[in-house]
Amino acid sequence: MKKDDVELLREIQKNTEMGLHALEIMENKVYDDKLSLQLIRESFKYGELHDRAKAQLLAAKQMPEPENKIARMMLSASINGSTLLNTTTSHVAELMIRGSNMGLSSLWKAMNHNDQAGEQSMELARELMDFEENNIKELRKYL
Repeated sequence: MKKDDVELLREIQKNTEMGLHALEIMENKVYDDKLSLQLIRESFKYGELHDRAKAQLLAAKQMPEPENKIARMMLSASINGSTLLNTTTSHVAELMIRGSNMGLSSLWKAMNHNDQAGEQSMELARELMDFEENNIKELRKYL
């Protein structure tokens, strides 16, 4: 496995972990059943993509990215602070859209910097990007 593959797969792993963590924090702040169902679907897909990236790394005897506890704490503080006084469906959807956009940006950057990655890694990255774009499209309905 090439270095570019390892870097791209680690970015996918990190990206999906942040998505899962954000959804975990948000689950108790959502009072709309349809939005709640949307976020549950997202959680399952993030988990699947995360596991696939991690499995590819382990199959190539590469270490997965260690969890960034500081980034996790910052995300928790940001979401909790932003939803302290406003847990409307629209606000929650807006926060999730922002998170998906941040994930897309970091994924584009990783793909551009690791353009020698193999087709399997690139395909997984494209699948995550398509998933994020679809999430944004679905979440716009709640704005």
